[in-house]
Amino acid sequence: MSSALNQSTHPPATATRVATSLFALSVVFFLLAGLAIVVGQIGALAAGDATAARHWASALAPYAFGGASVSGLLSFALSYRREDPDRD
Repeated sequence: MSSALNQSTHPPATATRVATSLFALSVVFFLLAGLAIVVGQIGALAAGDATAARHWASALAPYAFGGASVSGLLSFALSYRREDPDRD
């Protein structure tokens, strides 16, 4: 029998599900925060206000970098989750 057909149907552990959900949420958050920085800077520069562009980036950067840090740490932690012994 092929190992592809013999996959376990055990659901992942609760901690893995929670960490995976938090990882996905933090990735979406930091991508949206980064997008907000770029779009805000484009708008400020189009209006001719370089100072506003710098202030916009410095106001939102901690949120974008914080989200990126959380997702990186969760990614690292999820890489150590225990594999299912029934899977090949």
